[in-house]
Amino acid sequence: MVRGLMGRFVSRKASERIAARVDHLYQQGANAYRAEFHAEAAHCAEQAIQLDPTLPASHYLLGSARLESREFEAAEAAFARCQALEPGYPMVLHAAMRRALARARADLALGRIPRNTTGEPGDRRRVSVIICSVYPERFDKVCANYRALLGAVPHEIIGIHDARSLCEGYNRGIRRASGEILVFSHDDIEIAAPDFAAKLLAYLSRYDLIGTAGTTRLIGGNWIDAGWPHLHGQIGSHVEKPGSLIVTVYKVQGAVTANIQAIDGVFLAARREVLERIRFDEDTFDGWHLYDLDFTFSAHLAGFRTAVCHDLCLIHNSFGDYADAWRIYVQRFEDKYRSRLPQGVNPPAQERCWIEVASPAEWLLMTEEMISQASPQP
Repeated sequence: MVRGLMGRFVSRKASERIAARVDHLYQQGANAYRAEFHAEAAHCAEQAIQLDPTLPASHYLLGSARLESREFEAAEAAFARCQALEPGYPMVLHAAMRRALARARADLALGRIPRNTTGEPGDRRRVSVIICSVYPERFDKVCANYRALLGAVPHEIIGIHDARSLCEGYNRGIRRASGEILVFSHDDIEIAAPDFAAKLLAYLSRYDLIGTAGTTRLIGGNWIDAGWPHLHGQIGSHVEKPGSLIVTVYKVQGAVTANIQAIDGVFLAARREVLERIRFDEDTFDGWHLYDLDFTFSAHLAGFRTAVCHDLCLIHNSFGDYADAWRIYVQRFEDKYRSRLPQGVNPPAQERCWIEVASPAEWLLMTEEMISQASPQP
C-alpha cells in the first residue's frame, strides 16, 4: 500500500515538473517570437512538444515561427497538428488562417495563381448595382471596379447622390433598377475576386440574398455580438504598407454559409423576387445605420434563402461608425423585433481575429485553402 502511494506521489511530482518545464519553454519561445528570434522560438516549441505533444499552443507557436522563417510546409504541418488537437476559440480560427496562409505563400512561390470560376454561358440575367454616394472620386472608383468585374454581363450602375438615408436611397434605386439581380454597395469598397461576376450569378441561382459577412444567430442590434461560432465570412481592409491587406476573418467553412439571419450591409445582392416582397424600412431607419440588419433579418424571417459567400474577397476602406446615432437605431431595431430576438442573452466577450496578407492574390489563395479545409455546406 505504502509503495503504491509513494509511486503515485513520485509520478505526480514528475508530471508537475514536466508541465512546469513545458510552460517555461513555451513562455521562452513566445518571448523569442515577439522579439522576432524565430529560429529560437521554433526550437523552444519543438522541445516543449517533445515533452508534451498534446498542447495545441506549442504546435501553434511552432507553426508561427516556421511561417515567419518562410518554412511554409513545416508551418502548414504544425498548424494542422494544432487543429487536430481541437483548440478553443480564438486559436482554432487563428490556426486555420495561418495554415491557409502558409499554403498560399508556398503556392505563390511555385508560381500558382488563384482559380478562376467560369459562369454558365447561357446566364444572361441583368445586374443592377445601386450605390449611394456623395463623393465623386469614390463613386467613380467603385464604378470602375464593378464595370471591370461584370464585363460582358448585362448590367447597369445606379448612383444615388442625394439620399436622405440609405433606406430611402436604396428604395429609390430599386424603383429605377431593371435587373433581375440587384446589388446594394457601399462606395468605399473594392472586390478582389476577378471571377466575381460568375460567382455572383452562381450564388444567386442557389440563394435569394447574399453578402460577405453575417451571423446565423442574431441576438440584438449588432450582428457581431453573436460571437463565435455564429459569425461567418471575411472582409479585408487596406493598411499603410503598399499592397498589403488586413483581413478580418469571422469563420470560413466551405465556400458559403447558408441560413444567415443578418448580413452586413457593406455589400448585399438579391434576386428581384426579394425586393418585390421586402423593401428598406425608410420610416424607422431614416438615417445611415441598421438599414442592413432590418432588411436582411426581414428577409430571413420571410423565409428567403440567405447566405454569406466567403470567396468574393471584398475590401472595405472603413471600420464603421458606432457613435451615438448608431445606438439610437440599435434601439429602434430592437424595439421593432423584440418578440423575434432571444431575450436575456449577453454578448460573449470575444476578440476579433485578423491576419495580414501581402497582396490580394495571397488572400485569394488563402481563401481557397480555408475553404478546402472544411466540407462545403449545401
